[in-house]
Amino acid sequence: MTKMADHSSSVEIVEGCRLPVLRKNQEHEDEWPLAEILSVKEVSGRKLYYVHYIDFNKRLDEWVTTDRLDMKKLQFPKKEAKTPTKNGLSGSRPSSPEKEVVSERRETDTDPALQKKQRKSLDLNLPSATPPSRGKTLPTPVQVQFTHSRDY
Repeated sequence: MTKMADHSSSVEIVEGCRLPVLRKNQEHEDEWPLAEILSVKEVSGRKLYYVHYIDFNKRLDEWVTTDRLDMKKLQFPKKEAKTPTKNGLSGSRPSSPEKEVVSERRETDTDPALQKKQRKSLDLNLPSATPPSRGKTLPTPVQVQFTHSRDY
């Protein structure tokens, strides 16, 4: 196994960094595909890096130790720069403005006498309840009695 020089003491590898990472291919040969650091943790004083191999299935993502990282080709994450378009605005659409919830309280909301008066005027505007329909009615079920005759 090829061991890379440990430059981690001088350079801090952070999430989003890209660099070649040693892995075994299907023929059990060493290869160094480009990978992105997804997570960093320390276990028993050793740093571990969760990597995603670029252009590989995410099922192959794995935790690796520093000795499998090619620090000479380390690429730091790019700052998210807003790229202006030809009209000077960013390419993405602006977010929707926050909806302002306005509570309109009228005098009638707080004065019980006005509430009662308002309720009464609303009741007068409602149509009266209609009586049940006098149209066709369903026949009432007829009880049928069966008698058992024993004709043997």
